Amino acid sequence: MRDQKRKILLVCSDGGHLAQILELKELFENYDYLLVTEKAPSTLPLAKHYNVKFVHARPEGKNRKLGFYLSLLINSFTSLRIFLSHRPKVIITTGSHTAVPFCLLGKLMGIKVVWILSYARINSKAASANLIYPIADRFLVQWPTMKNLYKDSIYMGSIY
Repeated sequence: MRDQKRKILLVCSDGGHLAQILELKELFENYDYLLVTEKAPSTLPLAKHYNVKFVHARPEGKNRKLGFYLSLLINSFTSLRIFLSHRPKVIITTGSHTAVPFCLLGKLMGIKVVWILSYARINSKAASANLIYPIADRFLVQWPTMKNLYKDSIYMGSIY
């Protein structure tokens, strides 16, 4: 089975995080990939062009804080189902909160975790990245200044 492609999971929130993952299209299309992002009107058309699964979106409005923890819980169960069906060897993510349950559970399951810190992070840390940084197999930053904040990170330039 030498021609079988390695399975990878691409996980990201919608918006800019998703835009950054899609910049890696030439790379990830060489693998048996599954793209996981939040279900939103702007992301639904992705299903026409990509192998994609949708997860619970982050909440908006008054009960945002409670909804945030609820969506993390829901997405934790969703991530388990996705892991059992896709069986990836590597998780590649540009963040943000949507990726946290996938990275934590994936690490427990022995899956390699590659976190690409958002291009928007030029000189400040990110809460979700701080959670994953200690467990990431590779932690990539897109600005050389971020190596000062994440000492064991790798700077390879930007993905844009």
